[in-house]
Amino acid sequence: MTTLGVFRDDFYNAMAVLAQNQYTTFATAGSLTLTAAQLAGAQEVYINSTADGGAVTYTTDTAANIIARLQVAVLAQLQASGNLQSNPGVAPGIPNIYNVSYFLSIINNGAGTITLAAGSGVTLGTGTNSVSAATNRGYLVTITGPNSVTIQTVGSGTN
Repeated sequence: MTTLGVFRDDFYNAMAVLAQNQYTTFATAGSLTLTAAQLAGAQEVYINSTADGGAVTYTTDTAANIIARLQVAVLAQLQASGNLQSNPGVAPGIPNIYNVSYFLSIINNGAGTITLAAGSGVTLGTGTNSVSAATNRGYLVTITGPNSVTIQTVGSGTN
């Protein structure tokens, strides 16, 4: 096996091994809970809602579930690439994902306003957490502790 050295991206930044983008679309009318699988798993996560109807609330999954989803995704990518090295007799560990961030975009192609609400352990930062019809809003998602995630709005645009 070739030695890759200590300056590898996956050693210092667990997110570097994940897929660049993840895209989910749905047309579910009414309020719902966004699952960890929809909210995490790539460096950039896009959620496109085409539901028509009135105002709805999308509640995030729990911070613990979001963190677990990221850990599983990172571990799977490291195993698939053959870059998961372990010492004999020591179980391979999951790289530390605390204090890493990724981009989340909620795209509203429906008729009503989407309001983002926080699940358990998730903190919504200051700013607007609603997405009007025919617009999109970007968020920076940061793992801030073993059971805490902060989602901070970083801007919006029109579709």
